[in-house]
Amino acid sequence: MNNNVKLSSSLRFVKLICLIAVLFFSACSDRKNLSPFPTITDAEKEQLNKPVNCQNARRDIQVLEEEKVSVGKQILSGVRSVMPISVVAGILMGDYMDRVEVASGEYNDDLAAKIEQIRTQCGVY
Repeated sequence: MNNNVKLSSSLRFVKLICLIAVLFFSACSDRKNLSPFPTITDAEKEQLNKPVNCQNARRDIQVLEEEKVSVGKQILSGVRSVMPISVVAGILMGDYMDRVEVASGEYNDDLAAKIEQIRTQCGVY
């Protein structure tokens, strides 16, 4: 009976440590992307967030069109976002949420919305 109590206490302690580790690494996932092969580069994110400049509209649209993710990259990101070791690596490297955005097609939707915003504001079609 005494061994069961010790085992139960040890198991609770291990679960607590694992929970703390997951919370810690989840909090770190918002940091700068450290992946050697990032799913979405910082330059690509910057391109999406910069204000519309009509003088560069055609070039910006071209760059955004080239950034659209192929189906193959979407599938790869999907696989990388569900495999346990890839999930841990993604959280540690800071690109897990990028993988999910690419896999779900959300990133392509964001690119399309930015392209439409440029076209509407600048009258470029």
